[in-house]
Amino acid sequence: MSLFRFGNLERELDFTDADFLDRLDYAYEKIQEDVKALPKEGKNSDLVRAQNACYDTFFDNILGEGASREMFDTNSLSRRIDAAEALAEFRQAEDDQFSSRISDYQVNKPKNRQQRRYDQKHGKSGKKHHERVS
Repeated sequence: MSLFRFGNLERELDFTDADFLDRLDYAYEKIQEDVKALPKEGKNSDLVRAQNACYDTFFDNILGEGASREMFDTNSLSRRIDAAEALAEFRQAEDDQFSSRISDYQVNKPKNRQQRRYDQKHGKSGKKHHERVS
């Protein structure tokens, strides 16, 4: 679990928590639906506000109601895109850190070249050998 910061928002996020991942999945599904419903014509300011609303709902679904108000003090679409990129980068860093942490605990770790050569030289191919029954 690490601290995600953007604007005035600070939240502890745990990308290994199943409940948090449920909220994240829901938010991604919801934003895809919301984007499909965006108006295609109108004043530029109205189009930007509609897109902002999609992002605000997205962040509120993930980080809790009102999170978008803490994150954004303007109606800038660019700031919302920055926040989405920051969240994606944060998640990637957390995933990388967790992957390196659990690599030592994998049950079926892949073998390196030296281990594969040793096994091959000593007849341990890892494949099951079927014996002939006479």
